[in-house]
Amino acid sequence: MSKLIAKEYQGFEQIKHTDETENEYWFARELAPVLGYAKWENFQKVIDRAMLACRNSGFNVADHFPDVRKTVEMPSKAKPKTIIDYKLSRYAYH
Repeated sequence: MSKLIAKEYQGFEQIKHTDETENEYWFARELAPVLGYAKWENFQKVIDRAMLACRNSGFNVADHFPDVRKTVEMPSKAKPKTIIDYKLSRYAYH
């Protein structure tokens, strides 16, 4: 991350989460706009390629890209929708 400018670094730090064992992770849907992706579909393609690279490197994809289901409220009192997100490890987003 030494190549990141201060503004970009702050963006990553603001959305960083830590689990109960102090491992850092980022949610893909929060990370996408920080990286300049306006559409989830475009970022999903990047995640798919990163998963392939992870698998080809001999790592377990589920360890670095576990999917999580989130429920989001819809406008106009429509029924809430379940969406897929990813809990990305530090390895996953590099």
